[in-house]
Amino acid sequence: MARYGRIYKDDEEREKRFQIFKDNVEFIESFNYARNQPYKLNINGFADQSHEEFQASRNRYRTSLNPMSSKTPFRYENVTAIPSSMDWRKKGAVTPIKDQGECGCCWPFSAVAAT
Repeated sequence: MARYGRIYKDDEEREKRFQIFKDNVEFIESFNYARNQPYKLNINGFADQSHEEFQASRNRYRTSLNPMSSKTPFRYENVTAIPSSMDWRKKGAVTPIKDQGECGCCWPFSAVAAT
């Protein structure tokens, strides 16, 4: 609770979340022990959510957050003088991976295959 800043409305909610957490820890331990995978599961900030709760909060298309749903025209649609390449790292536009909340856009950037 302290690590991920969890505060629950009452003891009943706390007990419910603790049971979900324990179930998730049991799943993580059995997955890591039983499967020969090149990766391991671990506890994170979602460990107190059921699978259904996590899916509901992360796997929906939300037009209010989608920049393509804007009714305004693309502001650079008539730009013609563009460089053939651009190193965005040198421009300071590339930042470390961060949790984008319910947007769901962060997972492609954090899913890195081990080589």
